[in-house]
Amino acid sequence: MKVLVVLALFSVCNANILWQEPKSSLDLVKDAFWDYVAKATLTSADTVNQYTSALRTQVAPLTQEYMTQFTQEAEQLKARLEKDLTAVSTNLRPYGEELVAELQKQVEALKKDAAPYVEAMDPEALKAVLLQKSQELRGQLEKSVNQLQAQMVPFTSTHPNIYFNVYFTK
Repeated sequence: MKVLVVLALFSVCNANILWQEPKSSLDLVKDAFWDYVAKATLTSADTVNQYTSALRTQVAPLTQEYMTQFTQEAEQLKARLEKDLTAVSTNLRPYGEELVAELQKQVEALKKDAAPYVEAMDPEALKAVLLQKSQELRGQLEKSVNQLQAQMVPFTSTHPNIYFNVYFTK
């Protein structure tokens, strides 16, 4: 009998657990809505992930191709720049050496012209000669610099935007 009472009690408890009250229409609609949102979110996340991975597989080779092209063009530009700088240096070296030699000659002439005044210790005359000679030296230096700039014009006018045009004219 005790066993029967326990079995009856147990079956009533299980019946209460299995028995669910019917849901209202509002609860059914709400549950259906949240199920739909969960599925839509999962589907959209999967779609976004698929698009992202497809985009990565398509863009990666293009990116690598552009990086390779950019590196090659940068190397070509570097080689061309080094070549041009070497050419300019080679072409300007004689002018620079000539300018230095001329300046040294003028400084020696200034020393030679000022030597008698230094020996005579006439400060006013020495000052006047030095001022005159320094003005002459300045004028000759300006003339030499202008000549050097005029000689450089062919180098600057033939290649003004050569390096700019490499990347921006394609």
